[in-house]
Amino acid sequence: MIYRLRLILDNDTKEDILRDVEIDKNSSLTDLHEFILLSFNFSANEMASFYTVDEEWNQINEISLMGFDDSTDVMDSILLPNILNNSNPKLLYVYDFMNMWTFYVKLIEEAQEIDSVIYPRIIFSAGNPPEKAPEKIFEKENTEDENDLEDEQYH
Repeated sequence: MIYRLRLILDNDTKEDILRDVEIDKNSSLTDLHEFILLSFNFSANEMASFYTVDEEWNQINEISLMGFDDSTDVMDSILLPNILNNSNPKLLYVYDFMNMWTFYVKLIEEAQEIDSVIYPRIIFSAGNPPEKAPEKIFEKENTEDENDLEDEQYH
């Protein structure tokens, strides 16, 4: 069996940058990591992690390329069907923590493999990654009205 996945690069251009790929269902997350890099022409020189996510793509658990302690799982130890399936069809993938290239990984479907085909493979490609990663802005949510704070400071 194979997985058909859609890989979408989060970017700040108007152009969609995505790849639809097929990969053997019993591949590890390391296999998927390496294929994502190949599919988008990235070198394999930087650290990366997958993240399990909820329906709104909020991160839950990290699965790192290398284990530094017992607090995170390692990609090599996890097979795709154990983390990506019809119940949990989404993952986030972050490559290069200095630039934060972020990919949305979504399971499209599970399918029968074709004997004459070599997997993994790209079945659809749109757009090319920009030269520079999009700038990520991390803002703290403001829970109080700013006018209320000003009133408290000056009264």
